[in-house]
Amino acid sequence: MSHKKKIAADLQSALSGQSPLSIDLYVEVLADFEDELKASLDKDADDALLCMLADDGDVAMLVIEWDGSIYRNENALKKLRAMWRHSFDVNVQILVPILSDHISQKNLGVAGIKWLPASSH
Repeated sequence: MSHKKKIAADLQSALSGQSPLSIDLYVEVLADFEDELKASLDKDADDALLCMLADDGDVAMLVIEWDGSIYRNENALKKLRAMWRHSFDVNVQILVPILSDHISQKNLGVAGIKWLPASSH
């Protein structure tokens, strides 16, 4: 399995709830980027920011909302599920390849999230 495919599989597994999120990876790496990511959210005017990292099978994630609220690991996953109630699986399928691409290049997997108005059907 290629490095990028392994990362995608790890992200998919964590997002689906099949594998636990790593507090160690969060504390050792992601926590250091909270302020920087929060600043980029303000600059980009997204509604929220999703950041994920995978390393040797461990996955950590962070969601920052427009108001500055920070959700880590399991709470971030719960927040994503709530935000994407009707489109979680579709959005995961779109984002995993993008995030795994970033991570395989030794970057954080980051995606800005914009809310679309709910359709009226």
